[in-house]
Amino acid sequence: MTREEAFSMIRKALDATSPKASEKVSETTDLIGEGILDSLDSMNFLFELETLHGARLAAIDESFNDFRVTVLIDILMDA
Repeated sequence: MTREEAFSMIRKALDATSPKASEKVSETTDLIGEGILDSLDSMNFLFELETLHGARLAAIDESFNDFRVTVLIDILMDA
């Protein structure tokens, strides 16, 4: 998966979680830190992301809390 494909998948998961949220993000965005997602939205977002990916993402577990887009891209690319 390329960075562009991973970023596109993140944007799709964001829009499924919070319509039009993807319009506010770039690769440098912190989804929680910048208030794009709250704690409930973050869990829904991760569910959507894994659904779009088609498999569980091993790097994302119950203690995961780094919602920087660059980190999420790296996770998707490594999966």
